[in-house]
Amino acid sequence: MKKLILILSVFCISLSCFTVTNAKLYKVGQTFENEIEFSKRFTLPLSPGKWEVVVQYDEHYFFHWKGYGLARIENNEIMELIGVHKAGLTGLAMAWVDHAVGEIVFKDKYDGCYERPEYYLVDVFKKGSSHNCLIIAHNDTNKEIYAPDDPLSTSARLKKYIKDNSLIVPPITFWSYHSYYSRLNRSDWYRISYWVNPKLVNSPEPKLHSEESSEFHKANINQYPEHKLAMERFISMASKRHKILEKEFRAKEHHLLNLDKYILEDDVDHTNNKGKKNMIEDLEKLNELYKSGVITKEEFKKAKDKILN
Repeated sequence: MKKLILILSVFCISLSCFTVTNAKLYKVGQTFENEIEFSKRFTLPLSPGKWEVVVQYDEHYFFHWKGYGLARIENNEIMELIGVHKAGLTGLAMAWVDHAVGEIVFKDKYDGCYERPEYYLVDVFKKGSSHNCLIIAHNDTNKEIYAPDDPLSTSARLKKYIKDNSLIVPPITFWSYHSYYSRLNRSDWYRISYWVNPKLVNSPEPKLHSEESSEFHKANINQYPEHKLAMERFISMASKRHKILEKEFRAKEHHLLNLDKYILEDDVDHTNNKGKKNMIEDLEKLNELYKSGVITKEEFKKAKDKILN
């Protein structure tokens, strides 16, 4: 399924009811804090603040998908969006299901759980019909909304939603995608996408707004140590979130991703992140030494690598 559909065009799909068996029914405009329960088997934790159901949607892409788009706004600026997508696969021929899941997750032309130049990190378990996938990336928001790669993607309702509410949209955002499916587990398949304003991880304001030139692109990020620290904080946040979702999905023990290596010990309170602050100060001092000619380019590079690693 396309990234625009997964992240943003939950706002762009025709409205309908969320009628999956045992699922909770919510109305557009309904608000939540702390969590939202989708069924007796799946409750989605929410970050602090007021979340609003922006849209209910219903679409067909291999399977019949239903779900919600949720938004959290602060001072008229979009801080977080969540797309929750559910396909009920009960009663379908398993051979066809396995093929369709593989096509959606691993063979989509525009996005999928495989290495792509615009992705920062892909961590995946795949064996037989089972998969567990976490993707981390940054988004060129203007491109995603107004000029997506996928010609089938639409964003008319998203643009209308932004315009009608006079919302501020950050030019660059972080994105994480979470998916787990195994026929050994259950027939419901949830796919979760998060769209996050960089301010949430105390990121410096991005100056470069295209996907390829962005400070957050993995090919560029080592040139921007403060942006790299922000990306690391987001990866830590997304990894913690994925571990929680694995529990909600009731993922099998041998299907779990090894995400502890991405989680920062002090990421709970980024505003008091003393260790990271000291690192930034060390990098700034080092840069001044290099600019003043006190150290050579080679000495600068070695010292920089030592600080970052």
